[in-house]
Amino acid sequence: MKYKNVFVIVPMLLLCMGLPVGLNHTNVYGNGNHSNHDDMSKTRVCGVVSSVSGSTITALTVDIDASAAEVKLMGCSTSLSVDDIVAGDIIEAKGTVNDSTFVASMIKLEGAEKLEGTVEAVGTDTVTLLGKTIDITSAYCTKGKLKIGKKATVYVRNTETGLTALAVKAAGMGMMEME
Repeated sequence: MKYKNVFVIVPMLLLCMGLPVGLNHTNVYGNGNHSNHDDMSKTRVCGVVSSVSGSTITALTVDIDASAAEVKLMGCSTSLSVDDIVAGDIIEAKGTVNDSTFVASMIKLEGAEKLEGTVEAVGTDTVTLLGKTIDITSAYCTKGKLKIGKKATVYVRNTETGLTALAVKAAGMGMMEME
């Protein structure tokens, strides 16, 4: 009975300290000091995209001006555009806050999910990983040759027809990560 209050006190303490508790991919990060322009460059918005309209992306409740942003796909050196981002994708946007508007200079697109596991089947246009069949025909980049029994990493998004690959990496191939 004496430990009952711990379950209330510890989460409240963490919340008051400003730590993101259980909100993976749904936090606005920054250092809280916006008086110096160098500090503002460290501001990030990480979250699930709820809408895209022109060059404005909404993630969480934050509207992101992406008109001048460089858009990169996780695990891929290919440059993309804002038009390649859709609702449901997970992004990390880095930029500054100007007049209460978040202006992104860099956006990392992760798709809706990252799947890592052993390749179970390879078709002409598909790969099966973790029991999920993924369409790989429209992947922005593919590194290595997919082989049954070998490891693979696939960034995917949900579409009307099922899972679609954005980037595919077969075992033994290095994927370029954004810095």
